[in-house]
This record gives sequence, structure tokens and C-alpha cells, in this order.
Amino acid sequence: MTPQRRGRLLVISMYQLTEGTSGPTVRIRRLVEALRRHVEVEIIDGSRGQRRGPLLRYLLSGRLGGVDAVYVESSNALPSETDLLVMQLAKLLGRPVATYVRDAYRIFPEHYPVNSRRRWLSLRLFPLAMLGLRTASTRMAFPSEGLARALGASGAPWLLPPGAPEPFRIERRDGARSLLFVGGLSTPMQGGETLLRAIELARAQGADVDLICVTRPGDEPEPPWPPWLRVERASSDEIGSLLGEVLATVVPRPPGAYNDLAVPIKLMEYLAYGRPIIATPRTETARIVTRSEAGLVVEDGPDGLASGIVRLWAAPEADRVRWSQAAESAARTNSWDARALELVAVLGLSHEGQSSSSAG
Repeated sequence: MTPQRRGRLLVISMYQLTEGTSGPTVRIRRLVEALRRHVEVEIIDGSRGQRRGPLLRYLLSGRLGGVDAVYVESSNALPSETDLLVMQLAKLLGRPVATYVRDAYRIFPEHYPVNSRRRWLSLRLFPLAMLGLRTASTRMAFPSEGLARALGASGAPWLLPPGAPEPFRIERRDGARSLLFVGGLSTPMQGGETLLRAIELARAQGADVDLICVTRPGDEPEPPWPPWLRVERASSDEIGSLLGEVLATVVPRPPGAYNDLAVPIKLMEYLAYGRPIIATPRTETARIVTRSEAGLVVEDGPDGLASGIVRLWAAPEADRVRWSQAAESAARTNSWDARALELVAVLGLSHEGQSSSSAG
């Protein structure tokens, strides 16, 4: 059984990967790291302007003919004509071309108010951009079925939600009482105001909890802050230093069409932290928490969230351990390596560990 040549994959990322710690950038970097364990990967990344030159040079060098497939990570910005040209040429060469559409918040007015000429134009061009990506691709992938349907996908869509890192496996200290929220407390769609009010209510009902918020500068609530709120700056990898104090993680997103179809990247990170998750009943988030049995799905609003916090605070230690172990198990099942292997399989790439008898 002779080992197969590792497949060669061209990744076009519409985000600059060498800088920034935003959710999409972290997501792509982790997926590429996992892909490189199995196939040869070449990357062209950056904004539209940053990609044009490298893509044209890639074409002129003839290197496109040497790859076995193309994978495109789209962004909130519209694709360039050079992106579509490379994708179409790859299709003409008989190479599979897969495009991942991470979101479509432009079509939800509550998240994309059309308050400028530029936004008006962007909204009008968005359907054409999606048509261009769809035409230039052999497969389209989405983080959730809800997003796929919102963008007009029919049949059984290919779902490629965010993956989870390896479980951190950090023991909770005796007396740990912090809830962990990663994100912007001042961002309405993330539910920060509801969370702060819910903690006040839960503390009034006897739950001696506080809140650790990991956020970027400018995303904190307006001062003065309550004494039980602690703001930290930490990357995804640095959060491990906080986990000893963490009792549970929280996803307090409010009702909304977009929130129901989104799969928050932070939710998959939470699984790896190995702590129970308290989440409001957004469709995709609730599905993941419920199926994995990794925590509690609570009712909307401050009262509903407070009720969940009190319940978790008063829960027997055996329940907390069970939820924590379920979260870690779900993180392993939904690892970035699993996502990479699924992508490799859909694109038909030979990969590390595959023998000639099992190929194709």
C-alpha cells in the first residue's frame, strides 16, 4: 500500500491572516493549520486590493494548473473580479472549487441599516456577488442551515460550522464563581445589557457570581461598572489563564432572525474551555448546547437568563461535572481537524495517512 501524494489546495482568504484577532481571522487560521496536517496548502489572502496582484501573478506563473482544488473563504466585503476569474479558470481546468459563506448580515436591516450611499450600493451589489460566487464554485458551504436557506440554497446544504480547539483541560478551582463572556458588552446583538441585568437579578436571588468579560478596547459598557464586573484583554489562546476561576460560560444573544441562524465562533471555543454553557434559545446555538448536553438553554430576557444562572449556581457538583465533560467531548467531536478532513473529503483530495488502496 503506497502512500498517496498529498493533495495540493489553494486557499483564497478574503481576510488578512497575518494580523488581527477577529473571529473570522482566527477561524481561518485554525482551519488552515488543520488542513496543513493533511494536504499541501498555498494561501493568497488580504483585502480585495491586496489579493489582486498575488492572484494575477499566480495565474501568470501557471501554478493554478498544479493545484488539485481551490477553497475560498468569503468575507463581508464583496469579491473582486480577480477572485472570480481565478475560480472560473480553476473550474475550467476541472478542479473542484468550494466557497464558504460565513454570514449575510447585509440582508438583515436590524444589523445593517442602510444609512449611507455606500451601504445602499453594497446592499444592491450583494445578490450579484453571491451569484458570482455561486457560479464560480462547484460547491458552497455554510455555517448553518438557516444561513443557507436565507441565501436561497436548496436541497441538503453542505454545512461547515466553526470548529473547536483542543479542550483546555484546566481544572476549576474550589470556590470558582465567575461567569465568562467573550465579546462586546456594548454590542446590542450580543446581549450584553441583558447579561448585566441578569447577573444583578441572580445575585439578588442568592447566586454569588461575578462576571469576567474578555473584550477589545471600546467594547466595554459605559462606566461606572458594578464591582462584580472584571474586564480582561486576552487572545483565544490566553483565556486558559482565566479558566480556573470560571464556573460557566454565557451566550446571552437576544432574539432576532440573524442571531437564530448564526453559529457564534465563541460558542465552539466555549466547548473547549470545558465549562457548562448558559445560552439563550437562539436556534443554532440552542441546537448545539442541547445536542451536546453541555449546559442550559434558558428563556429570553434578564429574568430567564437570571433563572438559568441561579439554577447552575445551585446545581449539584455532579451536574456541573457532567456538563463540563459533555462540553469537552463536543469540542473533540467538532475539532478543527474534523472540519479539515471533511473539507478534504468533499474536495476529493488525497491526504496524509491515506493509502493507495483507499484513495478515490
